Formats: sequence, structure tokens, C-alpha cells
Amino acid sequence: MRSYIINIPVDNITLKEAVKRAEEFTLDSKPHFAIAINPEKIIKANTDTELFEIIRNSDLNFIDGVGISWAFRIFYHEKIKERITGIDLFSTLLESAEKNNKTVYFLGSQEETINKAVKNIKEKYPELKITGFHNGYLQTEEEIVKQIKKSNTDMLFVGMGSPKQEKFIFRNLNTLGVQFSVGVGGSFNVFAGEFKRAPSLVQKLGMEWFYRLILNPKRLPRIMSLPRFILLVMKKPRIIKNEVNFLNINISNRDFKDTLKVTDSFIKSRSFHLVVTLNGEMASRALRDEDFFQILQKGDLVIPDGVGIVWGARRFGERIIYRIPGIDFAWETLRLAEKNNYRTYLLGAKENVINNAIKKIKGEFPKLNIAGYHSGYFDKTEEEKILNEIKEKNVQILFVGIGGVKQEKWIWDHKDLNVPLNIGIGGSFDVWSGKIRRAPRIIRKLGLEWLYRTIVQPSRILRAGNLFIFAFKIMFKRIEK
Repeated sequence: MRSYIINIPVDNITLKEAVKRAEEFTLDSKPHFAIAINPEKIIKANTDTELFEIIRNSDLNFIDGVGISWAFRIFYHEKIKERITGIDLFSTLLESAEKNNKTVYFLGSQEETINKAVKNIKEKYPELKITGFHNGYLQTEEEIVKQIKKSNTDMLFVGMGSPKQEKFIFRNLNTLGVQFSVGVGGSFNVFAGEFKRAPSLVQKLGMEWFYRLILNPKRLPRIMSLPRFILLVMKKPRIIKNEVNFLNINISNRDFKDTLKVTDSFIKSRSFHLVVTLNGEMASRALRDEDFFQILQKGDLVIPDGVGIVWGARRFGERIIYRIPGIDFAWETLRLAEKNNYRTYLLGAKENVINNAIKKIKGEFPKLNIAGYHSGYFDKTEEEKILNEIKEKNVQILFVGIGGVKQEKWIWDHKDLNVPLNIGIGGSFDVWSGKIRRAPRIIRKLGLEWLYRTIVQPSRILRAGNLFIFAFKIMFKRIEK
């Protein structure tokens, strides 16, 4: 999933993941390109609209500069998986190309530099298929583009310096005939032996920039871009992603207002949509229940209900800003339904509970169009009657409260009803009926409602156990892909 910094999209991935993406790009018929993102490039993009648009259209924006990792940690409280230097990606892609029998073309640097670099690359990767190379000083761009296209290469590495290399790639993207292109900056100089990389320890400490400054004081103006970058980060508000990927499930990251807008659009579409309010217990179940996991992946809107989801996502480098308790979301959806006269059906809980809940709902929303309701206890014959009633009354919103996981599976099994908005609401009917009290507001704000409910309902102790299992797996990242 992509994150944003000063309106610039960056991919929070590891080197291994970046290489895998590049390998996949070479198998596609469409051209793809990647860009190394560092503070200096972001500053340039802030005033260079052409570069800004190129970065926005890039297929892979890997984080090169250590300053970006710092900014994410300090200002956004988001952990970057790994900083990927351009030279490391370049070297690893050459290794991958040699292993997978992919062809490469090199463009950039001075004539002497590129010749030395290619000689050393051939020695290091003897089985690598190099279809051609050329220095970065072009008399006619059109001619070199023709050469690259004629070479029928899989990967193009361009080392002209930024933003020249990115502009060259983007300008000729559809005529180069290359599946994957990437700017590699001074990587040819490194392979030619002209630039010496910092010792491994210095690289791990993220101090390679300082090492290079000592060796080459002319880099000082580039280093001075870091304070300007920090000021930009502080001045410009961050773009918050609408969704984050956690456990290969797209989790909504919208505020309450936008979430209701999305659900309203589902109703207006007149086609089936499933909304899931996900908590840690349900996520824990999904890790053991493949059918439920697939339902979560296919769900149209997965709202982060439990604090465990927010915490777990952060543990894996994603930040969820807006946690929306399922019961609050359901209540506001009832308000939306009353306002727009949407036909609503409520299913779940014991008979006396649902009856008392309906009284509470009618008292709060007297004009709500309730098409029908039924307890969550029914046999096959009664179920058929419920399904027929929902279908005959052309229900637009269906609330199902028969317990997490079970309710989502029931909704999914009956998606042929074509109810536009289906929401699993767990134990909301119990609260609305007065059978169970919600935790005090301060407890809810602290994200400890699960603990409060376990104390007042000791029967939930086994369910709380699922939360601890989930927390353990997340804490030690023991989640199988």
C-alpha cells in the first residue's frame, strides 16, 4: 500500500518486495517504471510540476533517502519497513535478471564511466544478458530510443541524474518497448569504481550521506536540502489514505462523515454490498477460517472497529487514523436511513431483545421506514419466510446481529437477495435493548471496551482469549502470508 508525504506517493515496501514487483512488471505487456524517492527529489517536485506528475504516475516509488524514514517516524508516527538505496536495488535487480534470464540495457554517465561499469558488471554477473549500453550524453534522443526499442530488452537502467533520468523515461515510456525502467543515479559510477560506498555499519546506521559528504564536500548543497524538506513536511498537511492494507485486507481509513457517504453510495447503487465492522477477535478468527478471510477480502467496506486492528496495522507499518466502533456506525446508519426513507430490516438477538431494541430505535427515529424485523433464532422454514419478506419488501438496508463471523457468512450466503447495504452489527441489539450497558466513554476512548465487557460478562472470557492470541501473533509478526 502507498503512503503519502507532502502529496508525494511512496511505497512502504522492503527491497525483496520491490524486486518482486519489478520481476512482475517484466511479465506484463504494459510498460512500467520506478523512481527512487529522497528529500531532494521531493523538494524538486514541489516546484517542478512535470516531475511531480511523473512521480504521481510511477508504478513503484521506493524510499531511498533516510530523511524520509525519519519524517515518517517523527511526524506521521509510521514505521517504514526498509530504506532501499538505488545502488542496492540496482545490484539486486541485476542479480535477479541474471537468475531469471532477463535482458538489460544501460544508459547514462560519461563514455569512460559506462564502459568501466559494464566491464565490472560482466565480471560480477557473467551470465547476465546485456543487450546494449550508451553514455548519457545524447546528441539525438530519438536515435537512442530507437536503439533501445530494437534491442528488445526487459529492463532499462538510466543513470543521468535526477530529474533528467525520470523525465527521459516518462517521455519515452510508450516508445521504448521496455517492460520495466528505473533511474539509478550514480550507480554506474559506483560500479566503475569512481565512487566508494560507505562501510556496511555506516550504511546500516543511515549515515551514508555523511560519509559521502566527507569524501565529496561538493555535495553540501544537496545535504542542505534536508532542512528545507523538514520545513515542507511541517507546513503541508498529510494526505490520509482512504484504505490501508492489513493482513491482505483493505481496511477503511475514512472519518465518520466520509464512511457514511460511501455507505449511502452503496444504497444508491441498488446492488449488493457488504460492510464489515472488524475487531481483533474477528481478525483472529479470520486467520484460522479461510472462508471468512476470503469474505473479508471481498467485502466492499471493512471498518476498523476494535483498537486491536489499529494497533496491529501500525505494527506492520500502516497507520489507521479513524477507528469507528460498529455500534456507533450502525446507529448513524439508522439516522441516515430515516433521513432518506430507506427501507430497513433488522435481524438478530433473542425475541425479547430485538423487540426492546426496536422500541428504542423507534423512539429515536420515529420516521424510520422499518420494513421488518426478526430474532436471530430461526429454523429453515422461518429462515425462508425471512428471506421472502426481505425480497418482497425490497429492503435497502439489512442489519444482521447474530454474532461476528456467523453474521457475515449468513449475509454472504444470501447475497442473491441483492440488498444494497448489508451490515453485521454483532451485539448492538443487546445494547440498544438495555440488556447490556456500554462501557463508560473514558473506557471506550482508551480502547478498553473489550476488557470492560469481559468483566461485566465473564462468559466472554473465551472470546477475549482470541484477542490475546491475535495480539501475540501481531506482536511477534507470526502471520503467515
